Amino acid sequence: RGNVRFWSGRSLRPEMSAFERRALISKQFPSVAVLGCSDSRVPVEIVFDQGLGDVFVVRVAGNALDVGTSASLQYAVHHLKVK
Repeated sequence: RGNVRFWSGRSLRPEMSAFERRALISKQFPSVAVLGCSDSRVPVEIVFDQGLGDVFVVRVAGNALDVGTSASLQYAVHHLKVK
């Protein structure tokens, strides 16, 4: 749904108050993990119209899966319980 809003020009881009951002310091509850490109022109949170803490993004040049990126994604699945 977020990507549809982005492409149709109806992004919500949830903004957070300083209080809400401060709460993210101690814990996070992203709903999904994404292996994304480190290309600055493709910011996953904006393309999927998500706010801070909503998406666990692993960015790497070429979207290449290696030991480090795999470990980061495994952390998201096992410890943050993302889908």
